Amino acid sequence: MTQAPAQVTAQQALETRQRMKDGTELLVRTWLPTPDTGEPRGTVILVHGMAEHSGRYPHVAKVLTDLGLRVRAFDLRGHGKSGGPRMALDAQDNYLTDLAEIVDAVVAEWHEMPFVLGHSMGGLIVARFTTARIRPVRGVLLSSPALRVKLPPGTGIVRGILSAIAPRLPVPNPVDPAKLSHDPSIAAAYRADPLVQGTISASLLEFMLNAITQAQQDAPRLEAPMLLMAGGADSIVDPSGSRDFYANAPEDLRTLAWFDTGYHEIFNEAEPLRSEVFGKMTEWLASRI
Repeated sequence: MTQAPAQVTAQQALETRQRMKDGTELLVRTWLPTPDTGEPRGTVILVHGMAEHSGRYPHVAKVLTDLGLRVRAFDLRGHGKSGGPRMALDAQDNYLTDLAEIVDAVVAEWHEMPFVLGHSMGGLIVARFTTARIRPVRGVLLSSPALRVKLPPGTGIVRGILSAIAPRLPVPNPVDPAKLSHDPSIAAAYRADPLVQGTISASLLEFMLNAITQAQQDAPRLEAPMLLMAGGADSIVDPSGSRDFYANAPEDLRTLAWFDTGYHEIFNEAEPLRSEVFGKMTEWLASRI
């Protein structure tokens, strides 16, 4: 993959593609700190959530590059501008093996372990990736991770049938855009975004439910420092899953930033909460770079 040139900044992401070992090409975005921040102080890999894409995160990249951190984000397979069947998986470990290859590319390019930051389903992927110890990382940041979800009665039976006979069958995306943020412009932009997917699949749901069980069970195996950020008013995922994961993670590695009134997309919340979230994140990172 082409290395990002020095002139790329948080305002201008360099878009490249990285081919996974199974041939699937992922869209990759890279932001670099501006020269006035000095030598880069580390790298953050950003993993977005279900049905969205990494192009929704330039403002997060700006906060990170202002700290002197490089940012490497990518569209999950089946999402955004990446290849693969839309919102479906060929294998249950696709997201985890893809993240491993992204980490390997960052280590090869910049010769250092990265931080990994995941939002929502991306937070679940990061939690599972790190508790399974697939690759060592410098630190873990979770934003409203999907560590517990509320499902209608009977979903387990339907899930099993669909994942067996129709794993790619499209089902409606359950996200209510009005519940993403207290800022109404976020819902409007989400609805208007052509790269936001309107459906998910049984194979994706199967991955999520299995990964939730495994990540919660393996929380004590976390080896890197973790900042877990969650909104207490989140109705997209069940925030009690974040509390349980935090409670079972190693005490000397865990930090919790809880925002009582926050909806799901805490990086997109209305002010002043958005600035409070970014303040907590930058404070945590600044003490570790």
